[in-house]
Amino acid sequence: MIARVFVPLVGANGESAQVFEAIAGDIAPEAHPARLLPQISELFDFGLYGIGQTVREAVTRFIDARRAKLWLNRRNGRVNPWNLRISDLQVGRLSDENARSAGLGLALAAICQAFGRDPGVIFATGEIRLPSGPGAPAVAVGPVDGLRGKLMLVGDYIVQHRKALDGAQLTVVLPSTTPDGRSLAVAEASTLARLRTEASEAGAKLDFVFADTLDGVEAALGPFSMREIVTPARAIGLAAALCAASLLFAGWMALLHAPIELAWASVASAEGLSRGLVVDGIDSAPQRARYDSPTDKLQLLGPCFDDQRQPLILGGETLLMRVTARDGLPFASKLRPPRVFIASVSRAADPVILDVNHFRSLNNAPIADATLDLMTAIPIEPVEDEVRLFVVATRDPNVEISTLQDELRKHLQGLSGAAVLTTTASFLQDRLGAEIEYQFKVTNDRGLCPT
Repeated sequence: MIARVFVPLVGANGESAQVFEAIAGDIAPEAHPARLLPQISELFDFGLYGIGQTVREAVTRFIDARRAKLWLNRRNGRVNPWNLRISDLQVGRLSDENARSAGLGLALAAICQAFGRDPGVIFATGEIRLPSGPGAPAVAVGPVDGLRGKLMLVGDYIVQHRKALDGAQLTVVLPSTTPDGRSLAVAEASTLARLRTEASEAGAKLDFVFADTLDGVEAALGPFSMREIVTPARAIGLAAALCAASLLFAGWMALLHAPIELAWASVASAEGLSRGLVVDGIDSAPQRARYDSPTDKLQLLGPCFDDQRQPLILGGETLLMRVTARDGLPFASKLRPPRVFIASVSRAADPVILDVNHFRSLNNAPIADATLDLMTAIPIEPVEDEVRLFVVATRDPNVEISTLQDELRKHLQGLSGAAVLTTTASFLQDRLGAEIEYQFKVTNDRGLCPT
């Protein structure tokens, strides 16, 4: 975008009448050899650099005043970059008097560019006066000489371009007073009326703005408001999006780490096993079994206990275990299915951890609501010992059995007896979470467990 403001000039003696354009664009000029300020460096060759410095300060103050009104903070807004230049002049350099009267036009061009406003054709003449001291409220617009001649230049423009002005909006921005303190609207009433008539005949609308301060032009040319980076609507939308994303993430993480409920199930109801033993009621604990070669099946055996009601198993028998797993949250296994391991630890042997490949999935008649219904047969070596079996489950896909087993063995170094069993239980609970266990003794004394 490029903002343009016409600036009429008339010398003190009424000569050298001309109109130039104050042009503000977003493309910065090349660096000046004298290291001038880039925003106004192109005004130097026309004698406008000094007033350009005043204009630059005035526009900065104008923008800062609107930054103070921004929602959230002063940095929550942006304006377009602006750099000032002018069209060609009929004279090489302007006098100090004419340079002063060009201040208002240069300032308006910069402001319209900064705020992205295009109010139509603008003429402006007036002096920019910065506040004289701290606390002064506004940038003033001071009177200038030669106003009647400058208004006549506006009239000449309307006459020369009347065909192109049909339906156009023209605005003439002037100081509110003449140099001698009179009201400009009253002092030049006849000239202003003639200009309105000429504009009306050309089909254009002409407005006059009489300004005491730079802020006074906002009602006609504005509003000059910054584009806020974060608006209340955007903030609410962002907060809602963040809340939704947080809830989605929390729900996702909850499902990925949803608890796993493990339980023993009755092996007597599983298909493919001998029904040689009738079990009264539902016994969900692991069961003794022995291989029956004529039928090529495992045959369930009755329970056996020692004097302290601890289960006994004869060496050489098989321990049948059936385990079910349920999701603590619905559909959690759809995202991350559980991984099931068997850990075995005893007083006399090193701990061993086996993965789910040692289980056989019971897909024919799974228990209702069970995510997994698994069964395994563990042969029992004929070595008298006290053994604790753990079935553990996790949703962590990064757990490695070998690493986990090595860590468990390090934790058990130097321990013996019951401490081995309890330490293993706490270790697996800390590392994996869900677990169930079954403790038994292995004996070779067949008289203790009749078959």
